[in-house]
This record gives sequence, structure tokens and C-alpha cells, in this order.
Amino acid sequence: MRKFLMLCLVAALANALSAQTPTRPGAQPATTPKNTNTQPVKPRSGLTPDKATVQPAAAGRSNTTAPQKQETSTSLKNSATTTPAAARNASLRNGDQAKPGTTAKTVPAQMPAAPQLQQDEPLVKVQWMSLEEAQEKAKTEKRKIFIDVFTDWCGWCKRMDESTFVDPEIAKYLNDNYYPVKLNAEQQQDINFNNKTYHFRKNGARGYHELAAELLNNRLSFPTVVFLDESLNLIQSIPTYLEAPKLEAILNYFGTDSHKTTPWETYEKKYNNGPQR
Repeated sequence: MRKFLMLCLVAALANALSAQTPTRPGAQPATTPKNTNTQPVKPRSGLTPDKATVQPAAAGRSNTTAPQKQETSTSLKNSATTTPAAARNASLRNGDQAKPGTTAKTVPAQMPAAPQLQQDEPLVKVQWMSLEEAQEKAKTEKRKIFIDVFTDWCGWCKRMDESTFVDPEIAKYLNDNYYPVKLNAEQQQDINFNNKTYHFRKNGARGYHELAAELLNNRLSFPTVVFLDESLNLIQSIPTYLEAPKLEAILNYFGTDSHKTTPWETYEKKYNNGPQR
């Protein structure tokens, strides 16, 4: 039995040795050929979208937005050669607007901070009056009338009260050269103006006053400042938020009757290049 097992083992070893392929002398072992193309092959994937230019966000529409200083562009033209409404192309992005027949929207609030007055600076306040009072005073002393058209919900109107109209130079010039009037565009009391009575018109949740609509040519944008001449004729309405330096130039422009002879662009450039106050 032991001899039989030994014979089986020898036969198995012989078969294993005969199955191996002998290597020729000097032969090189087979290797995997290298890829001679050194450029990587791009995968056939979907198209990559172009990078979009991200535009900065527009001015905030929330009353909680941090105040920032803004510059507004007010376009005035020579009223001797153009219609009184030449400034209606002024920027409305900084104002609050609502038209008759529509519901007023919420107000923007990207507002500049109110200026800090020096302690030694005299406190001069605008002597606001009603339109009826201004007409009565005009009977004895002719002056132009300056009207600040506002609403209770207008955030930019409040900002003008807190910043522009508290400026001492603005307040003094208004008191000395105009009859300054506050006109709530949504007040419900009748107003007698230039021998005509104007009423409040209900519209949706709010409404508007007929006189405000007439002065603003039915474009109820707030705040809007309106200039009337000594005969109660409309000179011009300017619908936008105005900072003190801009309003000061406009007050002088109409107050000195320069609008009758000089285009606004020419006057503004000359005024800005003059002595600083």
C-alpha cells in the first residue's frame, strides 16, 4: 500500500513539471504596453453653465434696514421754456408711491441717518402752517408757497422731517422766503384753495385728497415737494426724497426766480461751485 501511494505522488509531480512552459534564454518577460497619449481624455458629461454676473441687491424694503446715505438725482429745467412738471422724471426709487385707484404699498427704508447738530448751533424750526393760513398771509405779504406733501405711513417723509427739515439753513430759508405748508395727501378734511373746495376721495383701505392729486398730477408719490408762485400758480412738483444740500439749492433756485432765466443744470453747477455754507 505504501508503495502504491509513493507511485501516485511521483506521477502527480511528473504531470505538474510537464505542464510548466520553459523560458527561453535571453527572452524578456511580457509587459503591458504603455499609453503614448499623454493628454487626459475629457469625460463626455453635460454642458457646464456659464458663470452669471451677480447683481447687487436693490435697496431694502424693510423698515429695519440699516440707514445708509443716499444721493438722489433731481431733474429741474427752465420753467420759462418748459412745463411746470419738468421734474417728473426724478428718481422715484427712493420714495413711496401710490396712484389713485390703487392700494398704497409699504414704504422703503434704506435711509440715511439724521444729522447730528452741534450743541452751539441755534435750533431753528420750520414754521409749518396749513394751506389756508398761507393763503391768508399771502394777502398781506406776497411770497411763494412751499408744500411738503406726505402721508402718515410714508417712511421717507418721516426721514425728511428728521434730517432735511431740521437743518438750520433749510429752516431759516423756508421761514424767511416762503410760506411752508404741510399737506397730508390722505387727510379727510376739505381744503379751500384758490376759490375751489377739494374733498377726500375714499379708495380701498385708504384714499386720497383731491388737492394732493391735482398738485401731483395724479402721481401720488411721497414725499413730494411742491412750489407755488405768489399768485398760487404751480411752478413745479418734485417727487423724491431730498437731502439738505440738494433741497437748499432748489429753494434758492425758485426763491431767487432763477428758474425764469437759467436752466437748472446750469444753476446747480454754479451753486455747487460757489462759497460753501
